[in-house]
Amino acid sequence: MGTREFSARLNQEQQPQNRRIEDAPEGLRHEFIDLAFHVFEQATEIDERRLHQIIVQSLGGLPSGQPYGGPRRECSREISRVQWPRVYDLICRLWVELPGGLHNEYRTGVNRILAGYQIAWDMGEDGTLHRLVPPAVQAQINAAFRELNQPRFVTALGLFQEAMNAYDDRPQRGRETCANIFDALESTAKEVFNMPTATFGNVLTEARRQQAMVTETISVLQKFYDMANGHFRHGMTTPFALRPAEVDFVLVSCIAGILLFVRL
Repeated sequence: MGTREFSARLNQEQQPQNRRIEDAPEGLRHEFIDLAFHVFEQATEIDERRLHQIIVQSLGGLPSGQPYGGPRRECSREISRVQWPRVYDLICRLWVELPGGLHNEYRTGVNRILAGYQIAWDMGEDGTLHRLVPPAVQAQINAAFRELNQPRFVTALGLFQEAMNAYDDRPQRGRETCANIFDALESTAKEVFNMPTATFGNVLTEARRQQAMVTETISVLQKFYDMANGHFRHGMTTPFALRPAEVDFVLVSCIAGILLFVRL
């Protein structure tokens, strides 16, 4: 059983919304340094001295030629000093230095540590960190990605991916998340109704004329369109002030809308 395996399992049932979002606890930082040296010891391409240089320089420090207490100790000192987003930047940075054969061990170790400290990110198979969401929401995200992975939805898919990148970022870019996911919804709707130069409002008018949806569904989408224009789109009338829970609401609602239009 690997380090953190048992304690991480104890936290697997912790709901994503209750996990830490903007934090990198001291213990997590030191455990990560231990993991990094353990995994890289198996890589003949990078020795301990080179790993020490990569870590310290990635954190904005100047590596010592003869680090006091050794390379691990200096790396722990450096990672203790940086702001929390830099810790997660480093986790992703080291992925690209690893030989492919060690990616799985590294990813497994990272995720055990993140789960052990109840952190709201998880390292994916692409070596990037993704914000954890409830399983039902993740299923919707996966479904939307599959549905948009068609040539006719190429624009919507690009906007969808930009929205998820902003959502997963550290710290999260809330306005970009909302703006891009709504633009993905609008692009999808325009493609489905074959109205390439229309606005989302124009599409709703046409949907009403065709009776493509029940009146109440169109009314909900209209109110959501009004909210988007007022709070995070180009014509926004107030500074962006949506709370993280509201960003979640916008993301999930737009994904549901994308699936609605694609499946009409």
